[in-house]
Amino acid sequence: MSTSLPLKVVSFTLNERRVELNDPSPNTSLNEWIRSQYRLSGTKRMCGEGGCGCCVVSATKTDLLSNEQVTLAINSCLCPLYSINGWSITTVEGIGSSKKGFHPIQKRIAEYNGTQCGYCTPGMVMSMYSLLQKIPEPTKQIVEDNFDGNICRCTGYRPILDAMKSFAVDSDEPVVVDIEEFSPVKCSPCPLLIVSDDWFTQSRAQSDPHWYQPTGLSEAFSIYKANLNSTVKLVNGNTGKGVFKETGDINVYIELNSMKELYFMQVHDTYISIGAGISINGLIDILLSNKDKSISFKPLADHLKKIANVPVRNIGTWAGNLMLTHNNDNFPSDVFTIMKAAGATLSIAHDGGTGEYPLSDFLSLDMTERIIVSIQIPYCSPNTVFTTLKIMPRSQNAHAYVNAAFSMEVNPDNMLVKSLPSFVFGGINEHAISAPITESFMIGKSLKDLNTLKGALKNLSNEIRPNAPPVSASPGYRKSLALSLFYKFYLEALGSANINPLYQSGAVPYVRPVSQGSQSYSTDSSKYPVNQPLPKLTATLQASGEAEYTTDIPRRPGELAAAFVLTTQGNAKILSMETSEAMAVEGAVAIVSAKDIPQNGKNDFMLGIAGDPEIVFATDVSEYAGQAVGLALADTQEHALKMAKAVTLTYQSQGKQILTIQDAIDAKSFYDKEPDIVVGDADGSIKGSDHVVTGDIYCDTQYHFTMETQTAFVIPEDDGYTVYSSNQWAQLGQFAVAGILGIPENKVTVVIKRVGGAYGSKISRASQVAAACALGSYVTQRPVRLHMDLESNMKMVGKRYPYYAKYTVGCTKAGVLNGIKIDVFTDAGCSSNDSYLPYALRNLDNTYNCSNWSITQTTCRTHTPSNTYTRAPGYLPGVFIIESLMDDVATKIGMDIEEFKHANFYKKGDISLLSFPPKGQALTYCNIDDLWQQMMKTADVQARKDKISDFNKANRWRKRGLSVVPLRYGLEWNGTNSTVLVSVYSGDGSVSVVHGGVEIGQGINTKVAQVTASTLGIPLSSVTVVPTNTFTSPNNTTTGGSVTSEINCKGALLACQSLKQRLDKVKEGLISDDVSDPTWLQIVQKAFSSGIDLSEKHYEFATNDLFAAYNAYGTTVTEVELDVLTGQTEILRVDLLYDCGDSINPEIDVGQVEGAFVMGLGYFLTERVVYDKDTGALLTHNTWEYKPPTTKDIPIDFRVELLKNAPNPLGILGSKAVGEPPLLMSSGVLFALKRAVESARRDAGNSDPFILNAPATVEATQQACLVDPLKFDF
Repeated sequence: MSTSLPLKVVSFTLNERRVELNDPSPNTSLNEWIRSQYRLSGTKRMCGEGGCGCCVVSATKTDLLSNEQVTLAINSCLCPLYSINGWSITTVEGIGSSKKGFHPIQKRIAEYNGTQCGYCTPGMVMSMYSLLQKIPEPTKQIVEDNFDGNICRCTGYRPILDAMKSFAVDSDEPVVVDIEEFSPVKCSPCPLLIVSDDWFTQSRAQSDPHWYQPTGLSEAFSIYKANLNSTVKLVNGNTGKGVFKETGDINVYIELNSMKELYFMQVHDTYISIGAGISINGLIDILLSNKDKSISFKPLADHLKKIANVPVRNIGTWAGNLMLTHNNDNFPSDVFTIMKAAGATLSIAHDGGTGEYPLSDFLSLDMTERIIVSIQIPYCSPNTVFTTLKIMPRSQNAHAYVNAAFSMEVNPDNMLVKSLPSFVFGGINEHAISAPITESFMIGKSLKDLNTLKGALKNLSNEIRPNAPPVSASPGYRKSLALSLFYKFYLEALGSANINPLYQSGAVPYVRPVSQGSQSYSTDSSKYPVNQPLPKLTATLQASGEAEYTTDIPRRPGELAAAFVLTTQGNAKILSMETSEAMAVEGAVAIVSAKDIPQNGKNDFMLGIAGDPEIVFATDVSEYAGQAVGLALADTQEHALKMAKAVTLTYQSQGKQILTIQDAIDAKSFYDKEPDIVVGDADGSIKGSDHVVTGDIYCDTQYHFTMETQTAFVIPEDDGYTVYSSNQWAQLGQFAVAGILGIPENKVTVVIKRVGGAYGSKISRASQVAAACALGSYVTQRPVRLHMDLESNMKMVGKRYPYYAKYTVGCTKAGVLNGIKIDVFTDAGCSSNDSYLPYALRNLDNTYNCSNWSITQTTCRTHTPSNTYTRAPGYLPGVFIIESLMDDVATKIGMDIEEFKHANFYKKGDISLLSFPPKGQALTYCNIDDLWQQMMKTADVQARKDKISDFNKANRWRKRGLSVVPLRYGLEWNGTNSTVLVSVYSGDGSVSVVHGGVEIGQGINTKVAQVTASTLGIPLSSVTVVPTNTFTSPNNTTTGGSVTSEINCKGALLACQSLKQRLDKVKEGLISDDVSDPTWLQIVQKAFSSGIDLSEKHYEFATNDLFAAYNAYGTTVTEVELDVLTGQTEILRVDLLYDCGDSINPEIDVGQVEGAFVMGLGYFLTERVVYDKDTGALLTHNTWEYKPPTTKDIPIDFRVELLKNAPNPLGILGSKAVGEPPLLMSSGVLFALKRAVESARRDAGNSDPFILNAPATVEATQQACLVDPLKFDF
């Protein structure tokens, strides 16, 4: 029997304060515990998977290999609270604050405009802080490599990376900072807090598992023996939880991170032995420090850097990675694949001793009561060629579609294969496979003989038989990848001297350089603070974690946590909902559903706006998998989620799942048809054209990926309800809450301080969350907080509308458009309330003048969530459709694409017939030709196209492409309204402003403050913008459409002008009383004493006569490089010119341009959504399956310019909106990629025109290149 006792007291330091927790719950994560403490909400929660980085904290612990203290960035969401026993934890609050002084990193990211919504910012700061603790003088490359685990949806990463790289020793402008500045900001000594009651901690329940922390193998096996009838889990890092959620109950955890026997590195004559406790990053360091001992060590280390991300690799072990593939099918373990090819063996201990096993035997070995002790990696024999490769859906932080490792000994004199090689492929079947027939075939063969390559590929083709997991790439692509990766290895082994230069690019990996960017704009200092480039006013508060979001609001007494109960099958009747198991969960309080809605309440969260009802809770029918049927309420978030998953629903199918536009077309599943748009005579003009071209194009959906998921916090008051909501539309939230409770709207106050990312997802959908939360509060009469977990958020909430278009185009021999016919289909999901299709078509012409149009519009009904507004709704797919059409027509008629586009541009004064059909709208200030010509010159387009042509002729397996994309974006004001209240305080003359817009990261509060300060003639520091709410700013429309900032700036301008008129009279009176130059404070106090109102309210109801108040224009040049064999793409350079008018804040507006553009890169390249065809369930519902861009998916060279000296005569203070239009120009990356694919197709013998739909994933791109292994050559 074991003498070891479960761990009862967890001791650690938090921000230099000692903590001792007595018997806390082992199910509590470090993130949950930190966020439960008062004013420690800077550490954010989003994915719970280690995939987003917003939860990163810094951990200092003893490295058992070196016996030294090390500081590491870790994902607090994955780290069990018990695992930090004996560690020191530092959160973003611990390194600096507004009270103690900001840390240099916090200041730098703010100064560089590296925050927008700010929700990701603390994680960025702590990732950099941890790096500098480990490497005080990093290079720019090291810095850029450090952020593979941090997602930002707002900024486009460039300003964040620039801020962090400013600390690099090779920075262009190195900043010298004393090393002491990188330590936490010191404050007065804090008392030691050692009583657990001083901290809010969930105590261990009777049913909770026991947690052991043995110090040796014998002790661990004793614990095993003492718990033979229990479910035991070994833990060392626990990062696997991010991939495979624990579905069963664990009775016993055995923590291995204190076992010295697992932390060692031994160098032997023929191999190196490394302990199982070593982290993946630790293994990388060991291999690199010993790379001179084996040619395989550096490739192994480089490959290991592609596993997950820095925080995961810091704490996750190589042995844990092996156990993931041992215990789970279809986990493409990189460690297993590469170490098997390297010939590694494992030492595995059991109670009776230790055995050594080849990796080929490991997968079938029963690991019950066994512990991996070490790995032995042999040194390669002389003249071995060792290569590893990994192809992912994006550049980093992703599982492999296929990974591979090759080891082969080659005689350099005659290029004969000397011995049995090793070829290992992951991602083909449930586990990595070898290719024994191909391996045997290669023995004694000459690599110089083309027949060797052909024979190997033939054998390999027979051995590679991919399975078809639902979320991975197709079997056809993965098989092609496997053959292509072998070919790459073969070329490398053959050596460049033996390869035709045409094919050498197949073997040379692309090494991405450190990214860079430039920003250019004009300002006028005489207008400051308007037109002044400034970071957001709250940027440092965001960087220090002090900026409060809805989910950060401190806990209230009696507060409950909530989680939605979701259906798992769409298009089905709900027969029953069994909640008894859920109510048996510890901490369970209630499950509320539609039956709990008061008699006068309505099960509809779209009350108050035109459209169809949308239910808060489903009752009889599940329209889609992921629809809410109830809300679980418990004492903690963990318990609420556990309750929600324990609810059992039974269904009766109502037929086939309709999940796509094509499914809807086949089933004739449509909403009421919108009227056709007919301008001129499209049929007649097309019929008489010299060229007639037909085609079609498709662009899929896109998840918003807000870093702050849907969130609400409802507090019952004595006179109603206060609703704190992460919401773009306070009024709709008010409608929904009042509606479901059946109470007057004046009993509901909605408060919105800031939103951690929105992009349209929180215009209408947030109201469902607020309404459900309010019902929970009504039923329990307790405060209820609902912070949706990522998986539920992705399943329940709709996304961007997919679009499909079929077109017929007629044009002259000279390429002038005669007529265009387009049939447009869009997928609304289960409700069409948020459809933007009619508006999309008003901008469909983009910059192209055509007198004859015929457009049909059809909205499809599918068994998916109601799709909703997403940044540039309708406009983005609309412009992609017309750009695809123009690209296709030019190609098919044999005309240069840029010349064809330019030949059809609108000119100043032309009429856009689609903007306001049939009359049209005059483009009085159209300047697209000027922007186009400027960009063609400054971006050196023709010379670069010539260089690309030469490059493509010289390289079969790498191709480049360049595109030029124009933009016209109509900005609509009609119906937009907002109330702005400006208040001046008599005591000190400071000013507060409250307006009807919502700060979602776009900088609206900063711009309103700039306009306020400028108009009143006071310092910007004297102005504060307070949170919007439905009392001071009632009846406002949503924050969206890119125009809310300018509408509220106009409201502030007019309110301040009225206020200033009154104060100017006071000033005149003071001067007449011999006060020669009265100060602002003197004027204010005189006005107050004279009974003059020091506040002013302005209600702005914006209108414009036609569709657009004005148009924004832009031009973008994009250049890419494509790996033909894999489909991987690098964006080499982007030159973007955007007409922003006279920007109110150029620094903020550049950030909006870059962020929008990079969000578009995800839409066009990496973000893929997959549903289960049988149940309709979303399968790409987490960070490991859904892939927005990361820091190395952005342009390597990103040049942004705001058109200089171009005031907008129709805008507010000469400005133009910027939040959405630049997103449309990101389509240029797809068209540049298409040019590269065209070159590859020509080399493959096919010059036929083709369509490249969005997203052009690595699979779609490689398959479009027509890669044929039978034609592989050297």
